[in-house]
Amino acid sequence: MTESILFRSVEIGDRITDLRVEAGVIVAIGDDLSAAGSEIVDGHGGALIPGLHDHHVHLLAMAARKSGVDLDAMRDPKSVDRAIAAAAASVVGDGWLRVTGYDEHRHGELSKARLDAVAPLVRIRIQHRSGLAWFLSGEGLDAVGAEASGSTLFERDGGGSLTGWLHRGDAWLAERVPRTAPSLAPVSRELASFGITGVTDATAEPGPGRLKILRSAVLSGDLVQGLTLLGAESAVDVEGWAHLGPYKLLCDDVLGLDPDGLAERIASVHATGRAVAIHAVTRSETVTAVTALMLAGARDGDRIEHGSVLPADLDRALASSGIVVIVQPSLVFERGDHYLLEVDPDDIAFLHRHASLLAAGIRVAAGSDAPVTSADPWTAIAAASTRRTRGGRLLGESERVSAAIALNWFLGDPGAPAGPARRLAPGVEADLCLLDRPLGAVLLAPDSAFVRMTFVAGRLVHS
Repeated sequence: MTESILFRSVEIGDRITDLRVEAGVIVAIGDDLSAAGSEIVDGHGGALIPGLHDHHVHLLAMAARKSGVDLDAMRDPKSVDRAIAAAAASVVGDGWLRVTGYDEHRHGELSKARLDAVAPLVRIRIQHRSGLAWFLSGEGLDAVGAEASGSTLFERDGGGSLTGWLHRGDAWLAERVPRTAPSLAPVSRELASFGITGVTDATAEPGPGRLKILRSAVLSGDLVQGLTLLGAESAVDVEGWAHLGPYKLLCDDVLGLDPDGLAERIASVHATGRAVAIHAVTRSETVTAVTALMLAGARDGDRIEHGSVLPADLDRALASSGIVVIVQPSLVFERGDHYLLEVDPDDIAFLHRHASLLAAGIRVAAGSDAPVTSADPWTAIAAASTRRTRGGRLLGESERVSAAIALNWFLGDPGAPAGPARRLAPGVEADLCLLDRPLGAVLLAPDSAFVRMTFVAGRLVHS
């Protein structure tokens, strides 16, 4: 692509027109613009929209999943065992086998005896689909010195023996397992194929090692999307290569809920002039998070990440304080069948709320939480508008929103995710998604297959 691009016959808003890009910036929108000196992209009436932004992803976990064994598509324990056995056969010496996407409801219960039978004498670490826990094989436990460490993060059975489960132990494990730097180029290409031109990485406390990997990926061009980080400590950590978002805090049943203590942490972050983004999933976590925000005093930019079970009696506080809820509609589709079987009936009415949040005046934006779910925003848009599970069942039919509203949740500015959707206009950076048909037709059945081209700052990154 040249420095000058003319998009001919593209749908922008409610009309077919032209758009010119010069040096990565939109310079003109109008009919019959001159093509002199420009490379021409004929839109054939397809919609040209701002590039989408995923407001909650975990990039390095996405990259690691691509480089290991991903169980997400496997439907039963036998297929899981076969996949692990096949991959374990290629592990050399003291190497580790990394497995992701484990779901106990489809893949069966994990035990050291099961792994020893499938892949004896291999160091294996298996990540739960939630990303919040790991299971280590017997060899893996020995390699990290689990028993001798005395860490309370390890689960023990009634007899005091290690079960293999390590809860909320990412940082602990990272210090004891040889670190690899998975390439972010495949992740970036996948995101671009969905029309995504920017992401907010929501990893808490990534540490200097992970930040170094992310920085290298941005500066080398392996990661082409604009990047906002929630976990970085200060603007100095991301200067010149990323943007600093609200500071990520965890509200976690497993670690213990303390609204007063959380309020103190929120206040300390606010004192630096920065908002907070609080991980809160369960009913008790969301109640604690909102209570702590009220105690500390919410400020503009504060966010609840997930809010999966969000009781309606929190609505007034959320709406009046302007707190943003970052929702993950894909979970309705991908995990809905499990929810209907396992979630407390009292929580179903408040599970992954969409329409009722908007009706209450609560500010909403969307992310994928990839790799916990697919990073495909069009799957999320479809799920928000249909509320259909993978098995075709309805989950919270009254929580449906239009596909157009759900699309706007991915068009918010990363610095103000629930603000007005970004629009194409002269002077705006040319982060663009070209669809192969009018937007109205795409929104009837949202699908990433309709993404024809993606541009970041006027540079073609997917075709």
